[in-house]
Amino acid sequence: MKINYKSNSTKQTHQVGNVIRSSSDFLYLIANNEKEELFVVNLSDNCIFGAYKTMDDLYHDVGSEDDVLVNAEINVL
Repeated sequence: MKINYKSNSTKQTHQVGNVIRSSSDFLYLIANNEKEELFVVNLSDNCIFGAYKTMDDLYHDVGSEDDVLVNAEINVL
């Protein structure tokens, strides 16, 4: 997987489909499934965290005020 990113936006960071750079400099993707459960996919080491029932639950577990929304391009090789 190749990830290219540039960032600076802080608007509505935590939404399904967004890639976020955490304050500890790892990248994660917010995803959901058909049951509308939310998951965090760590793009650095391919770990998955979840399932969360609400975005607030997800944010309280993995989010931070220092998180930054990333304009990412993910290419699966």
